[in-house]
Amino acid sequence: DPLFRSVYGGARVTIFIFAVELSIHGHIVDTSFPTQLSLNFAKMPLKVGGRMDLVLIPLTVEIWAAVKIEIRICIWGCFTITKTIWTSRLWSYRAPAITRNIFTIGNYDHDFSPPTFSHLSSLDYDFDQERRSVSDEACRVGQVGGMFPKEPKFLLETAAADDESNVKFSYSVGTYFGGNNVKNGVEMGGPKIVSSDSLPSGIPLYFTVSARNTEGLTSESQCSIPTFDTTLPSGRVEQSFDVSANPFHLSAFFVAHDDSKLLDAGRVAVGLGVGSSNVVPWHDFEYTSISKNDDAKDDLQRFASPRLGLLSTKPVGMKMVLGPQYCASFCLSFASHCVSFDYDYDTRECRVQKTIEGPDAELRVLRSFHNFERIGVGHSKWLEYRNLSLEHGKVYAINTRIENVLGYSQRISSKGTLIDFTPPDTAPILNVKYNITTADGCSASIKQKSCNEITPWPNHRIVVDGEGSLAVFNGHVPFEDKLYTRYNNFVSANFRGFYDEAGIFAYTWAVGRTPLARN
Repeated sequence: DPLFRSVYGGARVTIFIFAVELSIHGHIVDTSFPTQLSLNFAKMPLKVGGRMDLVLIPLTVEIWAAVKIEIRICIWGCFTITKTIWTSRLWSYRAPAITRNIFTIGNYDHDFSPPTFSHLSSLDYDFDQERRSVSDEACRVGQVGGMFPKEPKFLLETAAADDESNVKFSYSVGTYFGGNNVKNGVEMGGPKIVSSDSLPSGIPLYFTVSARNTEGLTSESQCSIPTFDTTLPSGRVEQSFDVSANPFHLSAFFVAHDDSKLLDAGRVAVGLGVGSSNVVPWHDFEYTSISKNDDAKDDLQRFASPRLGLLSTKPVGMKMVLGPQYCASFCLSFASHCVSFDYDYDTRECRVQKTIEGPDAELRVLRSFHNFERIGVGHSKWLEYRNLSLEHGKVYAINTRIENVLGYSQRISSKGTLIDFTPPDTAPILNVKYNITTADGCSASIKQKSCNEITPWPNHRIVVDGEGSLAVFNGHVPFEDKLYTRYNNFVSANFRGFYDEAGIFAYTWAVGRTPLARN
C-alpha cells in the first residue's frame, strides 16, 4: 500500500518444549481519517455540524518478548500444541502525530434577544423595609440577620430568564447608582446568593445585577441598601445627677442611634453598679424617635447645643470651614449618616461623625473642639424611678439593653449616681460653740446645682468652732488665727480644708459682724 507499510522481524530459541521469542514491529506512515457528527443544544443557539480530520503518525516501533510451551504430538499424523505463558512489550517508540482538519461544516441558529427580568416573588427573609431594595423588584438585596457584626452577610436575589438560551448572573457594587468601584462583575452562580463578601459600612451601596445569555447579550437591574451595618447600636444613658442626697429617686435620659432600625422596645434595670439589676429587675421600656426640628432657620439649629470635646471615633468626613454653621451644612450633606459633628473653633477643623457619644465613642477634650449632636436622628426615653430605698455611700446605675432588626445588641449604662446623705467633713473642731444639721432644702447654699428632687433629710451643717480648732482661721497667714488687726479696708480668712466622698463642688463665703451673720 503506498500510504502505509508494516515491518516485522524476530528471533526464536527452542529448548525442549520451551520456546523464547523476541520480535520487532514497525508501522511507517500510519494514517487515519476520524469523522465526527454532532448535535449540541442547551436552549439556543442550536448547533448541527460535522468534521473530518487527517491524523498521520510517521513511525511506530515496538519490541516484544514471549515465552511459550510447545508440545508436538504424532498420532496418525503430527500436530503441535502451543501455550503462551508470558508476554511483554519491552520497548516502544511513537513519533508525534500530525493532525490536520480536512473540513468542518455546521448550521447555527442565533438568539438575538437579551434575557428578560421579571418581578420577584415574596421574600424568603424577613428584611426590614428600610434595609432592602424598594427601587426595582427585579433585584432585591438585604442584610441577613443573626450574624456577628464582624461577619455580616447579605442576600442578593433576582429573577431573569431567556426563552432560547441559558442565563448566567453576575453583580457589581458601587457607592453611586450603577457604579462598580466596590465590586465588579462577581459571578453569582444562580439567581439568588447569600454572600459574606466584604463591603464598606456606613454608606449607601448600589447593586447592579447582570444577566447574560449564551450569545453574550446582557440585561441589567439595580437595587440598593442604605448601609451595610457592621457596628453595634450606640448611645448613652445620662444620669440626672452624679451625686444625689435623695434616697427615693433616680432618673436619667436615654438616647440611642444605629445604622439599622432598632426594635420597638428595649430592656432596662437599676442596680448597684454597671450591668446589675438588684434594685429594679430587668423590664421592657419603649423609646420614641427623636422629632426633627423642621422649624430650624439655619442648618446649625438642626443640632443640639455644643458640648466640650470631640468623639474618639474615626470621622466619615473632614473639612476646613469658617464656622460651626458651615460645619453643620457639611454634615447634613451626608444625609442619614450625619449623626453628629466635631468643630474646633481655633483651627476651624470640621469632623463629621456617624455616631454619638456612647460605649464605643468617648467624648474627649482636645483644644477647642465642641461636639454637636443632630436633632431628629435616633431614639430617646426619659427613665425615672421613685419610691426606691437607696443607701448612703453606694453607686447606683441605670442599665439598658437594646437590639436592632439584625439581632445586634448592646448594653448601655449610666456612669452611676453616688448616694451621699452627709455634709462635707471639716478639720478637727475644738471647743465647739454651735454645731447643728438642718433640712434647709434648696436654700442650703447659693451654689446648689438644682432645686429639683431635693432630699427631705437634713442637708445643711452649721458649725461655729472654738479656740484651738483647726478648720477655719482669721487672717491671711495660713493656719494662724488672727483675733485682732489694724486694717479697716479688707478682711481675710483661710482654712485647712474640707473633705467629702463626693468631692467639693464649690466654696462660698460671707462676712458679718457676728458669727453666722452675712451683713
